[in-house]
Amino acid sequence: MMTVDAALAGIEKAVKGGELSEPAAAGIRRWLSEGPFARYRETLLAEIEAGRWKSLDDAFYAVLEFGTGGRRGIMYPVGTNVLNERTMAESARGLADYVAAKKGPGAPLACVIARDTRHNSPEFAALCARVLAAAGFKVYLFPEARSTPLLSFAVRHLGCDAGIMITASHNPPSDNGFKCYNNVGGQVIPPDDSGIIARVTAASDRDIPEKPLEEGLADGSIVHVGEEVDRAYIAAVVGESVSHARGISIVYTPLHGVGETSVAAALAADGFADVNILASQRTQDGDFPNVPGHVSNPENPATLQAAIDEARKTGADLVLASDPDADRIGVGLPATGDTAGEWITLDGNQIGVLLSAFVMKQYADLGRLRPDHYIVTTLVSTTMGRALALREGIRAEDDLLVGFKWIAERVDREGPAGFLFGFEESYGYLKGTYARDKDAAVAAMLFAELAATCKDRKQTVVEYLDDLYIDVGHHAERLINKTYKGREGLEKMRSIMKAFRETPPMTVAGLAVTQVHDYRTHEIRDVKGVERPTLLPEPSGDLLIFHTEREGVRFAARPSGTEPKIKFYLFARSTVDGPDALPAAKAQTKAMLDQMTTDIEKYLDDVA
Repeated sequence: MMTVDAALAGIEKAVKGGELSEPAAAGIRRWLSEGPFARYRETLLAEIEAGRWKSLDDAFYAVLEFGTGGRRGIMYPVGTNVLNERTMAESARGLADYVAAKKGPGAPLACVIARDTRHNSPEFAALCARVLAAAGFKVYLFPEARSTPLLSFAVRHLGCDAGIMITASHNPPSDNGFKCYNNVGGQVIPPDDSGIIARVTAASDRDIPEKPLEEGLADGSIVHVGEEVDRAYIAAVVGESVSHARGISIVYTPLHGVGETSVAAALAADGFADVNILASQRTQDGDFPNVPGHVSNPENPATLQAAIDEARKTGADLVLASDPDADRIGVGLPATGDTAGEWITLDGNQIGVLLSAFVMKQYADLGRLRPDHYIVTTLVSTTMGRALALREGIRAEDDLLVGFKWIAERVDREGPAGFLFGFEESYGYLKGTYARDKDAAVAAMLFAELAATCKDRKQTVVEYLDDLYIDVGHHAERLINKTYKGREGLEKMRSIMKAFRETPPMTVAGLAVTQVHDYRTHEIRDVKGVERPTLLPEPSGDLLIFHTEREGVRFAARPSGTEPKIKFYLFARSTVDGPDALPAAKAQTKAMLDQMTTDIEKYLDDVA
């Protein structure tokens, strides 16, 4: 085994040779010399001896941040910018210290912990339980894999002060994550997030005590939970049903995740008897072996192809898919109603407007729709939700930053009693107040009810969507993802966002860009740099929205809070003068989005 002195010499050589950045070298030196990291020293020395400088540089050049979904990143046995035993323990202890300080000395403390099917998720969940128990918490631990929305529900159901979910959602198998929840079951938001980060930083300087799991189970400070919470959760989901129609057959795939425990269970409890769980993607497996590219992301149409093939073969009416932690859904359906013919997948905005419209219409038909009802969505989601809400005489809260935590916060701010439905373009949906996070189970149940209701009316879901377009105009959206990995990638992302702020495109799709809404500086600027009154409210976020001279045509840019990428959101809208005009309107919006895509890609090439 390499000695520490030899490792230090190797570090200096790697820095001089440009293989290792100085910030990363400083972090590695710290782990080699300071007591709290002694247990990882042997592993670190082995990595240095093997000359894995690129991996070590990525692992140590920064501290992994809390993004829109907590801490999420690649797993690596050592380092500060990755997920491993040390960074996970620091996260858990930081959360524990913050909650304890907020509640005050002597206050009872409780936290519930769940995890998905990813590699190391069981070990990370047990580690967090040991850390929280040592910090004086009563810990409720799900020993088996469960969904993220169930964790949100469990915080509320068990009366906890906090919740921890070990998951990286739909990221690749190499990744994992730490999502923390507040006492109402929502992901943490300011000022709690910065307070937790400060406590995590403080925890990184010291040893982190752990209570042995068996000791905690014996003395009651750690309690295993499962079936009782599951039953209560499924009952809450089914309580959000809005239709009695059930006459469809469904192919459902959990994409090797936890969805059978929530989505399939909710469909069965809601009375859908003909649900075929796709055998090839049914097993819980963190490698996601039978999914294209091993990435179980229902946003990707190819991810649903195996289920669509099964549906076409068996004559099923609907395909539903959930991501590994079962908080998002994807939908596939026949393009014309012929189950043996062409199938299409819906994007997240289409699913959102269909479910919103369906829920509002069902409530109206039942005489349950009230003027104080409202829907909630985000700034980068379709504006069609607002148009549909206005059609039904209710309001839309649609000025939110990206992340379902903001939808949860708005529900509590505006009043849970009036909350009807919430959605974001990234395939996340919620009806009901039993949880404060998006839920694939309730979304899948409602979409199945929608499809069954349409079938009873001799109408396809596509025809129902077209009717909505005829009523409020054809809205279409597109997402461009640009991935930039590692330290160089982070610098590239910052450079691109700087360019969009300082020298934005002047035109897009032949339309003049008129205004830039900057949610980091809270400024509204015209493209020539003349500042208008600062009108944008808190909270802050690294989001730019560019408006054009044509109403309904805009685009947005933001770095992802959970992945190493910049996302560009494109929006277009065309009026529809009756059913016969819909094909031309669709062609017009598609052409506009195509040209916007070309123009933004060219701008990115120019600033590269």
